[in-house]
Amino acid sequence: MRDGASAHYFLVGEDYHLGDLLWLTAVLSEYRRQVQPRQVIVGCPDRPISRILEDNPVIDVLRYGEGRRLIAEARARSGRAAVVHDLRPWPLAVAMLRDWRHHWPWLYYRDLWLQERGQWLATFLHLEPMRHFRPVLALNDDDRVAARQLPRPYVALAPHVGQYAVPLAGRLWRRIKGWEAASWRRLVRLLRAEGYAPLTLAAAGQAPIPGTIPLLGLPIRQVAGVIERAAALISGESGLWFIAAACGTPFVIVPWWLPRSVNWAAPMQVPHCLVYRQDATVQGVLARFRDLVEREHV
Repeated sequence: MRDGASAHYFLVGEDYHLGDLLWLTAVLSEYRRQVQPRQVIVGCPDRPISRILEDNPVIDVLRYGEGRRLIAEARARSGRAAVVHDLRPWPLAVAMLRDWRHHWPWLYYRDLWLQERGQWLATFLHLEPMRHFRPVLALNDDDRVAARQLPRPYVALAPHVGQYAVPLAGRLWRRIKGWEAASWRRLVRLLRAEGYAPLTLAAAGQAPIPGTIPLLGLPIRQVAGVIERAAALISGESGLWFIAAACGTPFVIVPWWLPRSVNWAAPMQVPHCLVYRQDATVQGVLARFRDLVEREHV
């Protein structure tokens, strides 16, 4: 599959959230290993979360902008030597239909949920099965500025599951993915009693958990720097746990809302625990946190 003479472009759209951008880095790492392109160039919308891809060792060039303009620039720069993988929803769907002999198009949706994160895209790109699934992330000293100012040891808490443009969708996902505010408050009290400084990671305008150090609206790379140095991350199912996986930071997801047969975190080989809603008592979450931290110090 080696194609070292070409520049290979990957174009993603607004539908790629934080977690998607991070698992994409694992796919790009496999792509580089198997295809060996001369250059990997990623084009994506200019959003705050896109900064998580900066300085990444699996990306040679990161370009921000609108999709059609980026494709035109790619072809103007590289001509026929450019290999363009347009991963935006409509172009991706068309490409899947055209390549139906390789993989039935509707099976990608099944693979998205039931296989390891990113394997569906590796299949689409005609790669061999992926070997490594941990996201790739490179941080620098500037990204750790906020983390250096925090008392140690601290635990990063991320109680919010995301913001949605449609209010009904937001309420639905909060019911599915959310953990009760009273449970977060009690967990904070117990963590303090055990000698940890709990802090809240949240977007600007979101409420911190009472009794925590509020870190609201930090740039995404500083959020990553905070998670990197945390004793653990305790989070709802949001993109932040992908940062923890990339950093090798133990994490607890509460509640885990998918079937027990689905564990997207396990292939990333980072200490973690998925707490299902029926098991999501405060004492149960605390016990799982203790177990992860103790294993880290063995």
